Amino acid sequence: LGARCRRAAGQGTMADGVPVELEGDAYSLMFLHACKHPTKAVNGLLLGTAAADGVNVTNVLPLFHSSFALSPMLEAALMLADEHCKSSGKLQLVGYYQANELSDDCDLGPFGKKIAQKIRAQCAQAAVLLLDGSRMRPTADDLRLLSLDADGKQTRAPVAVRGAGKVLSRLGDHLKCGTHQLLVDFDAHLDDAQKDWFNTSLLK
Repeated sequence: LGARCRRAAGQGTMADGVPVELEGDAYSLMFLHACKHPTKAVNGLLLGTAAADGVNVTNVLPLFHSSFALSPMLEAALMLADEHCKSSGKLQLVGYYQANELSDDCDLGPFGKKIAQKIRAQCAQAAVLLLDGSRMRPTADDLRLLSLDADGKQTRAPVAVRGAGKVLSRLGDHLKCGTHQLLVDFDAHLDDAQKDWFNTSLLK
């Protein structure tokens, strides 16, 4: 993230937060979502497991790219996500991610904060991640992610990707072959219910 972005997100005293580890596919889906809509803000849900000592994100569900102010649609998406987690028998809603339209914009905004706080009310350790998909040059040392609290303030919580080197190499391959153009978010699913916003086979 840009220097201005880091300064803005880091204003004031930073909370500790809990460590966040992402599986490769979860990390890739977040960035593919941002890269599909590089001129728009995007957001989504983090699924996985959470404990007092950290959050493990195994999957993500991309939400919106057209508007962040559709409360009825958000409630529908959260209900479907909850049903998906229950049917899996092992997943839970463990966080929220967002990429803003401008790379120097580190504000979650009222809608992003609302979602983050709603998820945090159900999962005390829930992760909130802000990513920069506008400059798609992540490295193992700079994953282009900021960990925030539910109020949008940066935390000191470490964020890692399991097997980051291989994941970033594979992500680069997906971008070269246009996999991001095939990603479906909840917005697209609302337009065509046949489209799979769980992206079950996208990275196979």
